[in-house]
Amino acid sequence: MPVSRYIQIRVHNREEAEDICANVFRNFLLHLDSFDPTRGSVMTWIVTMARNAVIDHYRHTRPGCEGTERLCRNLTDTLDTLADEQPGPLQAIINNEEIERVRRLLDRQPAEIREMFSLRFDQGLRVREIAEVMGLSPDAVKQRFARTFRKLQQELTDEDKPRGGERPCAATD
Repeated sequence: MPVSRYIQIRVHNREEAEDICANVFRNFLLHLDSFDPTRGSVMTWIVTMARNAVIDHYRHTRPGCEGTERLCRNLTDTLDTLADEQPGPLQAIINNEEIERVRRLLDRQPAEIREMFSLRFDQGLRVREIAEVMGLSPDAVKQRFARTFRKLQQELTDEDKPRGGERPCAATD
């Protein structure tokens, strides 16, 4: 179930995650008559409820915490699924290093960006649905994704460049 997975990724205590999930579905049923299909899909509506419940959970359990610092921490599952084929041992090491590089760069992004990536790649939401969940326009979401992808690409390229005084390895050395 996408909603329970969304919560479990963000709340690492299993019992707390189950309680939050139960409350989300209870609220879903209690407020079912207020659902407006013109404002979005049922999935978007319930994921928004789950997102708000997780944020509320962290606000109540950690005074002063807005709940965003621990959101979107688990991108490993998403990144690990990028490779379709079973690589050999050397390729697996290289892939794991690349995945770790991307994860490290994503962890340095603002919480809102990390959440957008999580909603897209962990939860499989479309841009329109992400916009609804986060209270943004679809164009704003597209622009933030594009800007972040360019930034990440540049940061990866910069990491690959030799630093001052370093020489790239050459077979003729």
